[in-house]
Amino acid sequence: MSKKTIIKGTLILTIAGIATKFLGFYNRIFLTRTIGVKEIGIYQLVFPLYVLAFSISCSGLATALTKHISYFLGQNKHRSMKRICGLCFLLSIGAGLIVCSFLYLFSGFLCTNILKNSDCIPLLRTIIIAIPFIALKAGINAFFVGVDKPGFQGITNLFEQIVRIGTGMFLAYMWTSGRPDARLAVIAVVAGEIAATFMSVCFFLVNKNKYMPVVKDTEKSGEAQKNKSSGYSEDNASGILKPYIMDAIPITTNNLMLTLFSSLETILIPAMLFYYYMNSDKSMEIYGIITGIVIPFLLFPATITTSLSTMLLPAVSYARAKSNRPLIVEAIKKSLMFCFALGILAWGFYMVFGKVLCIFTFKNEYAGVLLQKISFLCPFIYMSGNMSAILNGMGKAFGNLMINVAGLVVRIIITVTLVPTYGITAYFLGMTLSYLLLDISMLAVAVHFCRKKDTLAEE
Repeated sequence: MSKKTIIKGTLILTIAGIATKFLGFYNRIFLTRTIGVKEIGIYQLVFPLYVLAFSISCSGLATALTKHISYFLGQNKHRSMKRICGLCFLLSIGAGLIVCSFLYLFSGFLCTNILKNSDCIPLLRTIIIAIPFIALKAGINAFFVGVDKPGFQGITNLFEQIVRIGTGMFLAYMWTSGRPDARLAVIAVVAGEIAATFMSVCFFLVNKNKYMPVVKDTEKSGEAQKNKSSGYSEDNASGILKPYIMDAIPITTNNLMLTLFSSLETILIPAMLFYYYMNSDKSMEIYGIITGIVIPFLLFPATITTSLSTMLLPAVSYARAKSNRPLIVEAIKKSLMFCFALGILAWGFYMVFGKVLCIFTFKNEYAGVLLQKISFLCPFIYMSGNMSAILNGMGKAFGNLMINVAGLVVRIIITVTLVPTYGITAYFLGMTLSYLLLDISMLAVAVHFCRKKDTLAEE
């Protein structure tokens, strides 16, 4: 995968990502005005379980599929590509149905005891309908990213947002029994995901033979021989399934742990800030400023780096299949330089305009002060996401998982031990040490990988 291809794919995903974010922001405004702040809060309560279900059922399987599709594409193994797609779709839909069934059966317990709100029960039982569809869509999108067609992922995300907004407006217009409630938002989510999945399936069925041409019988023996030399076997599906699962499990575990940590952080930070301020309203206010204003501003430029990381995984995997070490080294250098430069620009911008920006948008000067204080983390935040994609492309998913776990542990320890004494400053310290640990460790693993003299395709 060439440098031009990576830049083109990143640009496409970035444009689509920005457009999708703006549509999502408009949808948030529409929902707030339509169903009210209270119903928005109830609607948001089910999302940790929704995201958790996504992480379990398909996030790791989809990421691993992108890596293996690009690897097989680099070696012209079209039969392997077909088999790995079939395995991914089957596993994703199966996992989605299992998770969906579990959440439905235990929705009463989860909403009453975990979310502490029984009004979420019908919402959770409705929104989980989308999970099997999301699983299939994620697999198809991962396939197109692997064959260097990332624009399709951006198109489906845009289409999903458009259908979601349109469904919400239609339901609001047709609602007859009083003011619309959170059910409107949940039904709109399900409709958007189902429509986007239908679009994905149609596009895949139309284009699959273009990217995975039928393999003639005379070619099969040659492919099988190549697969044996690279650690894969086409004698049976298990020869492909094992390395695929060995990649998918740590990626899924990684995503799952990150999701669980986010949920844990939601509980820990306000609780620890309470011990510092000894005022529940003050602690929740500070936490709301951080999560609702400061962090979103920090991550907004990451739309570009997220698109870049999406393209880096198949690029590195493709180069590994071709034993092209210089391309991997160049991908690391160029991506890190870009992320660091973007981070420096974001840091400078927020230092100069952070306070004015927060006053203008949210009428909150203190948010601007905190944004200026924490903006120096922008380069490290942006680099960590790209290094994570590079490690996954190198086949170092388990090492990537261990590094992320170490970073999470650092943040949890500092949150519990120092935040009650030093307040929000300690929380910023935890973020700083966590991202430094992530970046340094990931870079060390990548450098060690590139310096090894054995054949890349055999690793």
